[in-house]
Amino acid sequence: MTRIPKFLLLGLVIASCGSHAFAQLTDEPNGGRILSLDEALRRSLRYNPDIAKLDAALADKLARAIEAEVKLNPTFKVTAGRTSEQEGVGSEFEFEIEQPLRPSDFGLRKTYAAALRVTASIEQQADVLRVLNTTAITYYRAWSLQERAALLERSRTQADQVLGTLQEQLEAGQSNISQRSIFEAEVARFSAELLAVRGEQAGAQAELERATGARTTGLRLDRPGFPALPGTREMVAFADRRSGIRRLALVQRAAAAKSLSVAHADAVFPEFAPGLVTRYGSRNDEANVGLTIAGRLPLWDRNQGELTRARGALDAANRELASYDRVGLERSVNARRQQLLNLQTRAAAYRDQVIPAYRAAYDATLSQFRAGQATALQLFELQRSVVDAQEKAFDYAVEALSARTHLEQIIGGRLEEVGKENSSK
Repeated sequence: MTRIPKFLLLGLVIASCGSHAFAQLTDEPNGGRILSLDEALRRSLRYNPDIAKLDAALADKLARAIEAEVKLNPTFKVTAGRTSEQEGVGSEFEFEIEQPLRPSDFGLRKTYAAALRVTASIEQQADVLRVLNTTAITYYRAWSLQERAALLERSRTQADQVLGTLQEQLEAGQSNISQRSIFEAEVARFSAELLAVRGEQAGAQAELERATGARTTGLRLDRPGFPALPGTREMVAFADRRSGIRRLALVQRAAAAKSLSVAHADAVFPEFAPGLVTRYGSRNDEANVGLTIAGRLPLWDRNQGELTRARGALDAANRELASYDRVGLERSVNARRQQLLNLQTRAAAYRDQVIPAYRAAYDATLSQFRAGQATALQLFELQRSVVDAQEKAFDYAVEALSARTHLEQIIGGRLEEVGKENSSK
């Protein structure tokens, strides 16, 4: 049986990961553990039960290839008898063996089986990448909830500190109850939202633990990065070599065409079975050897069922390939690349410009508030702006990272692999 070596699939996830241990977790200086996205993907390849299901599916596809190629088993018949006549008593023995041969056994089934194996290999790579991208999305969600929980906890602490300052000002006659009530409501709101986010975070961590086999207790997820994007032509060339969506459609169409050829050959030409027969009679002490040939004419059963299935599969494969060709792989990759580039730019702008600007404004207003130069309402508005901007930044980062997985599914591999292959040439 043809097997797809695991080290070929491993290239999907370790192209840019250096020489770290296969399932190693990075240690923090304070003794905690950090799980990066690359490490999560490596662990998913090893521990994710969905990968094991893909292995079972691959075995089934390879079994179909074996069944398509292997010839029918020979048939045999043994006949023994005893005769009693006036001349005496004797025994007779007859042995027959036949080898059924279908028209498609002469080359067509071998090429069909080869097409099935190629299709199984490409589909396996695409399915492994799909599972890894699902793991990546789970990681993105868990990371976003981790950061949201930290944001809400920090905002609640800040609101509580402002509430303490307002209480002191109220006792000194420098504030009023309405301003204190606003921040009391903020503390309660942050506490309630933090409770809900921690519940979601626990669910996301459980999904991530199932996919990676890493205990999430005391585990911190590292911020996913935004590496430089390869050019469109580089990605298209990479997709032609790997399990890109168009190449996958091409091999599926090729397998469907071979299946139709096999079905058509078995429908038009008769099946025949050459054989050998030997006879032996003890009374006359004679032995005979002869050749036989049997056949089966395609009169009533003309393989209509297989022909219908094969034509349907080929028609579906042609339509799927045509749908990609109408848009064009290069245009599709370029559109996804531009979408990802725009989303990454927006996420980077929030991370590097918007959030620092809001944070600086909030810190300045907080200092003015403590010095009596700003009102609690001004501080409240800035705090709401900071929290809203940071939550948008988390959403935008997840959108960009999700768009990255869609692009990787189109080209059939991770974006880091594209750069690595080009640099190695």
